Amino acid sequence: MNKYYFNMALSYERFLPVYQGQVKTLQVTDDFKRRIDIPAEHFRQFLTRDGLSGRFELTVQNDGKFISLNRIY
Repeated sequence: MNKYYFNMALSYERFLPVYQGQVKTLQVTDDFKRRIDIPAEHFRQFLTRDGLSGRFELTVQNDGKFISLNRIY
C-alpha cells in the first residue's frame, strides 16, 4: 500500500467540468513532486459552493489501484 499527500485548490467554476463529467482525470503533484493521475470522480464528494480545496491523502495498492482519497484538512 502506498500513500501520497498533496494540496489542491480549485474554484467552483474551474471544477465544474470535472463535476459534469467532461474531465475524467485530474493530475496532481504530491509533496515529493511526483505527478499522479487520479480519476476525477473521486474528488466530487469534496466539492462545495466555494470549490475544491484542502490537503488530501491518496491511498493506492502496490500495483497502483485506487483504495481511498481523504481530505485531511
